[in-house]
Formats: sequence, C-alpha cells, structure tokens
Amino acid sequence: MTQLYKLTGQMAELQAMADTDDEGLKEALQDTMDAIQGEFEVKADNIVMLRRNIESDIDAIDKEVERLNELKRVKKNSVSQISDYLRRNMEAADIKSIKRPLFTITLALAPEKVIVDKEDEIPDDFIETKTVFSPDKKTIAAKLKEIRDHNAAVRKRIEAGEDAEADLLEEPVWAHLERGESSIRIK
Repeated sequence: MTQLYKLTGQMAELQAMADTDDEGLKEALQDTMDAIQGEFEVKADNIVMLRRNIESDIDAIDKEVERLNELKRVKKNSVSQISDYLRRNMEAADIKSIKRPLFTITLALAPEKVIVDKEDEIPDDFIETKTVFSPDKKTIAAKLKEIRDHNAAVRKRIEAGEDAEADLLEEPVWAHLERGESSIRIK
C-alpha cells in the first residue's frame, strides 16, 4: 500500500496536469485522481483508527498516573504521620537527640514565623507593593485585526485606481498576528 505523502504528491502532480484541452486525457486523469482519492481515504481511515488506539492508551496512562499519584499521596501522608508521631513523643519525653549507628535523630525547633493579626493596621514601612504589567492580548488582537481589515479595504480602493495611500494605517512593529498550525477534528 502506498504511503500517504506519496499519494498526496501524486494528487498534486495529476492536478497540475489536469489543465489541458484534451478531453480524453482529462477524463483519464480524473479517473486516476478518483482512484487515488479512494486510496487516500482508506489511508486516512487507518490513520484515524491508529490515532484512536493511541488515545485509548493515553486514557489508560492517565488513569494509571492518577492511581500512582493517589498512592504517592497516601505514602507521603504515612511518612508525615510517622514523623509527627516520633516528634510528639520526643517532645513529651524531653529528648532532643537520639544517636544510632545508622543515623542521628534531632528534635529541632521550628523557625519563628510572623502571623499578621490585623493587616489593615500595618504601617506603610512594612508593606511591599508589587506592580505587574502584562499585555492584554485580546485587545491587541482586536486592534491588529482592525488595522489589517482597514488596510485591506484601502488597498482594494488603491487597486481600483483611487489615490488612497494616505488612508493606510501604520502597522505596529511591537506585535503581529500569527496563525498556529491547523488541526484535525474527528467526530
């Protein structure tokens, strides 16, 4: 069976040759293109089936990741509970350090931390101000589209012979519109 990219190349070659006045050749080219189209559709069907198989693998992997994350969470909780159990008992027995052949266990005081009781009463000297600047991409996109559409209309007027170059809007150099890759939708 022919590879999809080869079928695509064959279709492009046949379409380029289809611009002829010879009706017999046109009909033969169309028949060949129809056959290639059928083979292309079979290939596309196989690709979609492969894609669905891979998607089901992804779903199974996601479920396994969820299961392992839950197992990890349970194990972390166990470690935390065991450590807390040892810490509470060392505090109750007033034991600061335990030396063993393989390791030493030390009961360390936690660092002091600030608890703010009344945030609105803190003097300005102790307030940190942060300013965040981020581009409003929706507004920028709307403006760029507006400029593009306006300039396209002006260029049509210019092509029609009107002297409208002064009506062209300057396109910003600090941003531009770009279309991402097309996507495949399968229903």
